[in-house]
Amino acid sequence: MKKILFLFFLGTQLLLAQNKRFIYQYTYVPDSTNITSALTELMYLDITDQKSLFYSQNKYAEDSTSIAEAKKGQFYIPNANVFYRVEKIKDKVFFLTSDYGVENLRVEDNRRMMWNILPDKKSIGEYKAQKAVTDFGGRKWIAWFTVDIPLQDGPYKFAGLPGLIIKIEDATQNHSYQLVGVRSIDHQTQYPALNSGTKELVLNQKDFNKLFKRYRNDPASSIKQLYIQGKLPDHTDTSGKFRTGAEIVREVEQLVKERLKKDNNIIEIDLLK
Repeated sequence: MKKILFLFFLGTQLLLAQNKRFIYQYTYVPDSTNITSALTELMYLDITDQKSLFYSQNKYAEDSTSIAEAKKGQFYIPNANVFYRVEKIKDKVFFLTSDYGVENLRVEDNRRMMWNILPDKKSIGEYKAQKAVTDFGGRKWIAWFTVDIPLQDGPYKFAGLPGLIIKIEDATQNHSYQLVGVRSIDHQTQYPALNSGTKELVLNQKDFNKLFKRYRNDPASSIKQLYIQGKLPDHTDTSGKFRTGAEIVREVEQLVKERLKKDNNIIEIDLLK
């Protein structure tokens, strides 16, 4: 028995010592008035001994493209659906994004999730999992975690259970994350630094709630301000089409308004109240 326990401990230490990428399939319904509008996105949870970083595979690629195009003097209009990243450092949770009219935004979320671990157990893929529930962001969440992977982490801001959360969905099944793959990574993820010369705006959750509401009321205010300041010159875009700064403003404003109109079923639904 001692030998078995030692081998389990050694295996756990090896797992924790390695840099791991947990790949989740995120399925969500952005528009509550159209249940057929469900989208899927691959999300990465990169865990090292220093921290974890949760982000969209597609947004990572688009941010890399944006930086490359900017170096060539081109303006790239992204088409990603998931704009945020979530960074967890010890017991702190940070929400990071370049959305909401702010180029570099970091929000410290000090809310604590109160989990109720239930006796229900089942197998999910190759893992034995146990059920837990919590209320967060205006939704009731049902999670399945596994002690086979003894990491107290999970997708989005979810964490704090005795093992890795391998599946979690809200009670309406409008938002769901499920683990679909695991791989080792060489080092801590270096996320593409958009607007690296811009000072990061750090907010607490209360101030972010105010900023969020202002943004929903006027989502194009920041790009309008850039145009007024002369920071959005006329130029030829990546497709070779010449556009004026005013045309870019109108296009971006239309795109953002259309996206927000259909984005009425966000994860933290209480932000819309």
